[in-house]
Amino acid sequence: MPEYEQTGTVTADPDTLFDYLADVEHLPDFLPVITDAEITGHEHAAVTTDIHGEEGRAEGWLRVDALDRRMEWGTPGSGYSGWLQVDPTSEAENHSVVTIHVTQSHASDADDDLLEAIDNIQRLADEGQI
Repeated sequence: MPEYEQTGTVTADPDTLFDYLADVEHLPDFLPVITDAEITGHEHAAVTTDIHGEEGRAEGWLRVDALDRRMEWGTPGSGYSGWLQVDPTSEAENHSVVTIHVTQSHASDADDDLLEAIDNIQRLADEGQI
């Protein structure tokens, strides 16, 4: 199964950044293929996607570990899963390293989407939204 991963440094406090990114309602703010997201139950979420003009909806599991600043997700039976991790940097205060990793059953342009997500996260931080 193809795996995709992108990492970037963001000018934001790690805890504040993770709290923002782990809020499911904020997923459309930074993940370019997600247009809507909501919690549907304990450790369950649903998203609406727009992938190259094709709208879809998916429901799956979601685990958030605030202590480790890690969020994991997936859709049962589809081969799709991913995780997001926020770590402090040793470079400077109020800087974080964000890593987003996706595994899926087919090849895609997910790397481009993850790069755009990292750019969106930095933009949101620069604009003071995080």
